[in-house]
Amino acid sequence: MTRRAVVALGAGQLVNWGVLYYAFAILLLPVEEDLGVAQWIVTGAFSLSLLVSAAVAPVVGRWCDRGLGGRAIQAGGYAAAVLLSMWALFPSLILLYVVWTGLGLCMAAALYEPAFAVVGRAIGNPTERLRTIAAITVFGALSSTVFLPLTAFLVRGFGWRTAVGVLAATMAASTYSAGRFALRGVQGASAAHLAVPVSSPPGAAQPAAVLSFRLIVVVFSVAAFANPAFTANLVPALGERAVSPTTAAVLGGLLGIMQLPGRALVMSGRFAGAPTRLALVSLLLQAAGFLALGVAASIPILGAAIATFGVGAGLTTIVRPHLVQTLFGMERAGALHGQLARSQQIARAAGPVLMGWLGALVGYSGAFLLLGAVMGGLAIVLERRSRR
Repeated sequence: MTRRAVVALGAGQLVNWGVLYYAFAILLLPVEEDLGVAQWIVTGAFSLSLLVSAAVAPVVGRWCDRGLGGRAIQAGGYAAAVLLSMWALFPSLILLYVVWTGLGLCMAAALYEPAFAVVGRAIGNPTERLRTIAAITVFGALSSTVFLPLTAFLVRGFGWRTAVGVLAATMAASTYSAGRFALRGVQGASAAHLAVPVSSPPGAAQPAAVLSFRLIVVVFSVAAFANPAFTANLVPALGERAVSPTTAAVLGGLLGIMQLPGRALVMSGRFAGAPTRLALVSLLLQAAGFLALGVAASIPILGAAIATFGVGAGLTTIVRPHLVQTLFGMERAGALHGQLARSQQIARAAGPVLMGWLGALVGYSGAFLLLGAVMGGLAIVLERRSRR
């Protein structure tokens, strides 16, 4: 892939994540006020979209295995623009749920998994493929930084309906750009050159591969659970340490920023390695972050703990496609990514609720220690299995 194609695909992911995932947090309160309904009814539409995305992710993955990842991204992007425009023009509670159900389909088609499949089919060298995936996720990591303040500015200056209309237009323009500069040459790329599993012939490796993939699903589902679980409970969790909401928000900002360094190092080629080793590093960093959060008593230590977790979380995003594509080959990577995405979306939806319940049951310090211990245990299992 050319540098221009990587930039176009990365910029598309920045917009797709910003519009489909992060903007809702800013739209929540004005939509609730406009519709005159309880907040949980509005957030229910977003939760439904995550569940729909999880349900259809394996189907999109199978499309990607047939070389249709680029078309999925374009279909999802343009459909999202149409749905958002409908919502802006005809706001109602029923249409809110109809639109966000449709946007759940768009999430499955337009977010990371199809983009990773496009990269995998275009680049045969595993190291170069990893660097390209890292570059794309650097763009994706900036989506909240760009779209949270941008959406807030649009809502404050023009109202939420105009803001949604602008987001729809941005989505359409970004999808067109990605299609023209990144996807045109790889729409029907043949799978003949793609990597195959590195261990042994497919028939002989199948039982071990199935068992390993189950472990991979557990590892990345726990990682997907951890991020929203911490973010959604940030203020009450740090409030247990007498940290003010304003300071908690500043500390929470480290989570997004610190996802960039590890990705940037991988993108530059200065930090790479076997996929299982990278997965192990990401797990250990996240485990260390949660364990430190469980015992930290001062703001500097809390900040260091959050930063450590953020670096590990940033690595997890790029390790996942690298691990699957390298160990299992590109012939069925799309279907496997789809299964992973389904489990991760369910974990993301459950994270905030379960962490809040654990926090009420044993305190947030205990909840962080428990999650850190689980991730550390998974790291030990992964290390032992990778040796075998």
